[in-house]
Amino acid sequence: MEMNPYLTRVWHRRGVQPTLPAAGTNRRLTVFGSVEAFGRGRVEMLTATQDSAAFQRYLAALDARHAATGREIFLALDNGPCHTSRASTAALAERVAWLHPIWLAKYSPELNPKEREWRVLKRDHRSHLAQSLRAFVDGILDGLRRLGGERLDIVDEVPDWFLAGHRKPPTGRPRGRPKGAKDSYKRAPYRQSNGANLPAVA
Repeated sequence: MEMNPYLTRVWHRRGVQPTLPAAGTNRRLTVFGSVEAFGRGRVEMLTATQDSAAFQRYLAALDARHAATGREIFLALDNGPCHTSRASTAALAERVAWLHPIWLAKYSPELNPKEREWRVLKRDHRSHLAQSLRAFVDGILDGLRRLGGERLDIVDEVPDWFLAGHRKPPTGRPRGRPKGAKDSYKRAPYRQSNGANLPAVA
C-alpha cells in the first residue's frame, strides 16, 4: 500500500491538466492477509516491512487463529522472497501438523481469490491523500475491516519509527558521516600538473 494517491480515470475540463496532491515522499506499508472460504473470517496484519521476519509475525497471528478454532489451515502462497526464504521455510515446517501451504504458480495473481480483495482495498484507499502517517495507517485498517467477515483478526504491527517519519529503524547514531570515517577504496594519489598539456606560449 502506497501513501501517494493513484490516478486511473478522472473527469476534468477540456484543456485543463488535472492535478493530484501528493505526499512528496511516498511511504509504503505491507499487508499480509488471508480470508477463509466463503468469506467467514479473515486474518490480516499490517506492517512496515515485507521480509521474512514480518511473514513470521503473520504466521504467529495464524497460530492464534488455530488455537482459537482448532481447525487446520490451508494457506495459498505465491513464490515471493519473504515466503520462500530459509527462515520462512523453517517456520512453515514447524507448523506442518495444521498449516498446509498451497504454492501457486509464479506471476499468477488470477489463481488467488485474495487478489480481488487487494484490488478493492487499493482502489478505495488510494483515491485520496492521507493527512498524516497515522491517518494513513488508520485508513488501511478501516479498509481491512470493511472487507467483512464473521471473525476479524486484524493486527496492527506498524512500528513507532514509521509513524515518527523514519524510513528505516533508527540506529541511534548521530546523522551524517562519522568522524574519522575512511573510504572503502583507495583514491588515486593527487598529481600536480607540470604544464605538459598546456599550449605553448607564443
